[in-house]
Amino acid sequence: MAAKVISIEIGRLLTRVCEVDYKAKTHRVHKYFTIPTPEGVVSDGVLSVTPEYTEALKTAIAENNMKARQVVFTLTSGRIASREVVIPLVRENRIADVVKANAADYFPVDLGQYRLAYSILGTVEDTKGTQQYKLLVLAAPSSLLDGYYSLAKALKLETAAIDYAGNSVFQAVKDKTGEGTDLVIKADEGSTLIMAVRGRTLVFTRNVAYGVEEAIEAVIESGRWREADTVGKAMEIMSANDCTALAEVTEALHALTGGVSRVVDYYMSHNSGTAIGHVYMTGLGANIKGLSDLFSRELNLPVEVLREVPGWNFEKSFQTPFYGEYVACAGAGASPLGFRKEEKSDKPGRNGKGGVNGAAVAYILLVMGLAISVALAGFSAWRYMDVSKLNMELKTQSDGLASIVPVYDEYADTLVSYHLAMAVYAVTENRNEELVEFLEELESKMPADVRVVSLTSTAEGVAINMSVGTKSEVALAIEQLRTFASLYPSSVTVNSVVEETDEEAGTLSVNFSVSAAYRDIHDAGGTADMDGMTGIDGKGMDGLTDGAMDEDEAADIDGLMDSADDAGQAQEVWQ
Repeated sequence: MAAKVISIEIGRLLTRVCEVDYKAKTHRVHKYFTIPTPEGVVSDGVLSVTPEYTEALKTAIAENNMKARQVVFTLTSGRIASREVVIPLVRENRIADVVKANAADYFPVDLGQYRLAYSILGTVEDTKGTQQYKLLVLAAPSSLLDGYYSLAKALKLETAAIDYAGNSVFQAVKDKTGEGTDLVIKADEGSTLIMAVRGRTLVFTRNVAYGVEEAIEAVIESGRWREADTVGKAMEIMSANDCTALAEVTEALHALTGGVSRVVDYYMSHNSGTAIGHVYMTGLGANIKGLSDLFSRELNLPVEVLREVPGWNFEKSFQTPFYGEYVACAGAGASPLGFRKEEKSDKPGRNGKGGVNGAAVAYILLVMGLAISVALAGFSAWRYMDVSKLNMELKTQSDGLASIVPVYDEYADTLVSYHLAMAVYAVTENRNEELVEFLEELESKMPADVRVVSLTSTAEGVAINMSVGTKSEVALAIEQLRTFASLYPSSVTVNSVVEETDEEAGTLSVNFSVSAAYRDIHDAGGTADMDGMTGIDGKGMDGLTDGAMDEDEAADIDGLMDSADDAGQAQEVWQ
């Protein structure tokens, strides 16, 4: 019978606990439960455990009759640094030594304060065709991990391993994926993991600092369901009802879907020759009805909730169909990376029947050592003098360089902070920061008699209502908008054209509205096809326009460009 282990994942709102088979060939979930996580207990993976929380967890373990005496924790934290590295193709039991020897090159920090773990991503060839290992190396602060060891001690359990949630999910789903490339999205309370799995190998992982917590709070605060006064009850309602149709919930999920979309776009742009086979969704967000459909629309890819997984008895183990939140918790027991404390081995040799006599071995080694030492005595004396001289020279050099150490440490810390700040800034960049430049370009390129009635700008695009004298000027205005560096040309869409006549003044004016999608902030230009973004009805820019043109208006605009018969006439109209 396989040994059992208690697996725990502590989220910002909920704590998930499973009792599973540990490192078994066939996987089985025996028991499970969820309890609320009090506010302040965990922040970005760092624990601040209270006696009340510890007692609640201990009581729940006892009430659910979990008998295992070892515990595995799985966690997600922005403080865990990761690097994809390539090393020579050494024996697998030597990989840890290679990683440790080169760790300072991977992470420019004081590694005495960190613990390392690694996962094999696969093998690659260098320019000479030599096979090498590609690894995902992780460095977790000891201060972060110590909180979990302390919690295990308070629960009177032995820590078997501490795993990274990305690896936990991968171990649970790797047999679900085929030879192609599949994506897995694990959406939790305060963060979301995006992974790419190809041929049962984890090839890509990224973390987005957004989750479903805001959507849960939106349901609770909406007042539409009086019984939704706790996180657990709100999740029951969101599992049974498509709350993503509510405006406040959609708005709360906007940052999450946008963040995941950017990561997927990044992966696909760097792997353009690789088609996506399936997109699976798991985690707490998989329990929210309608969220997978929302991701499908955002990613323009079919997204399905992860259900049946080969080699696991999820459907038989759980009394509810909504078990996505337990996938990482269960997977942590399969093959954890193991940010483990170093333990000294103290295994005495055998001495008895069928064993080895330690005293005899020691005597033989002593005699051999004496013989060898006599033979090498002359050489050693000469060598000692030479090495002693070199040692004194190196000590002198070391003393002279000691003052550099604080400078380098400060540089390393500053570099880490800089990269973190740049990463945060990159997430917040959008075209709204360039609104002044956009208005200046609008003023310089639009004809003098064009009047801007209103302008609405979001992070995704812009909608403008304008008034001109003739339909020819409408056509020319559209052509000018398609030259804007910040807009996708094919996304510039006319939503309505209305002619108005001032009877008293005897003047004619044409009012029209147009919407367009901003280029990505890092897109330097090009002619990207935006048909998938705008849609054929022109409603792709959510919140920018009230609707599209009717058939008569569409017919009017189709003929606009015909009104400027040649370049000379167009220039005359423009002036």
